[in-house]
Amino acid sequence: MMNANIIEFYGFDAHWETDHSETVMAKVIGAAHYCVRYPDGSKEDLVTGLRPGENNAWNVKVIESAQAWIDSGGIIPEYLPPTPEELRTFMQPLTACQLRLGLINADRTFAQVDSAIAAIADETERTAAQIEWEFSTEFRRTQPFIVSILATIGLTPEEVDDLWAGALNS
Repeated sequence: MMNANIIEFYGFDAHWETDHSETVMAKVIGAAHYCVRYPDGSKEDLVTGLRPGENNAWNVKVIESAQAWIDSGGIIPEYLPPTPEELRTFMQPLTACQLRLGLINADRTFAQVDSAIAAIADETERTAAQIEWEFSTEFRRTQPFIVSILATIGLTPEEVDDLWAGALNS
């Protein structure tokens, strides 16, 4: 069991399997957000995933705090699936090799990328884009350079998602 005390319970994110009107926290699936204080006086915000039947000693303590929160008027929000933009922030980065192979598989050429970079009007932005393209060892899905350049060469956000997923799996 963790050697800390829960000093504040912030709320709960429901899982898609959770009935948001549930009032018995031991039946709820989701993520509890709270603050603990350690014996040395330090504090830390934590998130603990809860699932019925997986109630180790610390989870029981979290469930008790969550139940007190519910009993005092706390509400479990209805589950809302993440938006495509939110999901993109969690996509794994691609290596430079994976991105370039993904572009080839999406019927795009490096010449198209070079032309898109050359078309950037601001010299400083153009130089920064060229440096990113030539020297980055990995690329994030939401990286402004990626979003801009791939849109410029004619890929929709959904096509970039497909390119990304394919590149990660090859």
